Amino acid sequence: MDEEEEDTIRMRKQELRRYMMSLRDSLSREEMIRASSIIQEKVLKTDEFNSSSIVGLYSPIGSEVDTSTLARYAIEEGKILAYPRIEDRYTMVFVMVLDPAIDLTIGRYGILEPLPSKVVKPDLVIVPGLVWDEHGHRIGYGKGYYDRYLSMNRDAVRIGLAYDFQVLSSIPHSRMDVRVNMIVTERRSIRVDDDNNSDVMG
Repeated sequence: MDEEEEDTIRMRKQELRRYMMSLRDSLSREEMIRASSIIQEKVLKTDEFNSSSIVGLYSPIGSEVDTSTLARYAIEEGKILAYPRIEDRYTMVFVMVLDPAIDLTIGRYGILEPLPSKVVKPDLVIVPGLVWDEHGHRIGYGKGYYDRYLSMNRDAVRIGLAYDFQVLSSIPHSRMDVRVNMIVTERRSIRVDDDNNSDVMG
């Protein structure tokens, strides 16, 4: 892929970010709560969640899909819970958290994150995003933290959470982008294998 193609992809991604952010922010609080509840209940029923030992969650900002139910169940099931912490301009790590209500504080970009503590490697990472496609590709906020982290921790199972309108048939992607193994929305669950085949379930 040459530089001109990379520039075209970057521009298209930025257009999709603006469009999807506007669409997502138009949801009412009731719509967000209802959809987030359905999405989390579906994740809780997956083999991926139930077989995990260390669950990496994100702290939702704005209109992102909530993760508080997943956190509560992970703690109740005796799993290790971890949240991302931005270490520097390029590095993100997951830090063990005992109680999200106490152990998280406002960090870089205004996102709740843990204070420096024990760094762990989740075997399941719940991934946020703005735009997704049915092949597991993701467009985030453009900083690249998740792509860099996941590229170095490919053994972790990756599940993306999204409102159904955030999932398109295809989106522009580059060689640096890391796909998720599964996308869960309020209407469907999409599993993606290593050969880029997808299996859609209700």
